[in-house]
Amino acid sequence: MVIWAGSFIFIKIGLKELTPFNLALYRFLLASPIIFLYVFLKGKFKFPEKVDLPNVILLSLSGVTLLYAFQFFALKLTTATNASILINSATLFVVIFAILVGERVTLIRTLGIIIAFIGITLVISRGNLEIFTSRTIYGDLLLIVDGMLWAVYTVIGKKLLSKYDPENLTANVFILGTIFLIPFALWEGIQSPMALHLTAISSIVYLSVLCSVFGYIVWYYVLEKRESSIVAAYVYLIPLFTAIMAYYILHEEITILTAIGGALTITGILFAEYGGNLA
Repeated sequence: MVIWAGSFIFIKIGLKELTPFNLALYRFLLASPIIFLYVFLKGKFKFPEKVDLPNVILLSLSGVTLLYAFQFFALKLTTATNASILINSATLFVVIFAILVGERVTLIRTLGIIIAFIGITLVISRGNLEIFTSRTIYGDLLLIVDGMLWAVYTVIGKKLLSKYDPENLTANVFILGTIFLIPFALWEGIQSPMALHLTAISSIVYLSVLCSVFGYIVWYYVLEKRESSIVAAYVYLIPLFTAIMAYYILHEEITILTAIGGALTITGILFAEYGGNLA
């Protein structure tokens, strides 16, 4: 969680020199071969069956290409702290999607959704009722869209995980997602890696090797050892770690309203996520 929290810091650092789509492309150009080699050497790699290819393509778009294209562009417009809070809206959308397809709605779950939206509104508006005058509003809204994309990735991925090994599925998604990122980077204009300074290169390496490869491998390893609900709860530490790093490294201001909004968002999401198990 500390490593993933640091991703928002390193994205901000990388964006000082790289355009959003170039940073996303270089991240996965490095991460994809590493994760492929890791899975291949374990003897787990296989291409998806033809019947599953449309869903794997959708996973690649929602979990890599569009997810990080939007996220990196959003971080040019908002703070690392806001991003780490608002990205958790993904869990909220997963719950909403689940309700729409027939899962039961409990009072606690409904209350959680309401609390989370109040928290998200506080984070975005910073207490200003005219929220569209906020200097971070467009980046914040893009991160809400990012949350929806991750929810799509989660829902579709859950279906495929009954058929494919998670590490193998991740490798396929990374490879396809990288290919789909190329048109975005071409549209911006490909930046030469030879012209990058050490800070930008460090950002790419951190995001690729630590966040995309090491982070995912550890995540799936822990999921095999512990209950998914316990593991998932650790994700809510990310905004805390990011806020601390952003304060000291990026000198981002942490307002009392951002802190309250973040706390409400996380509390509401926890209620929404686990409220379905309560009568």
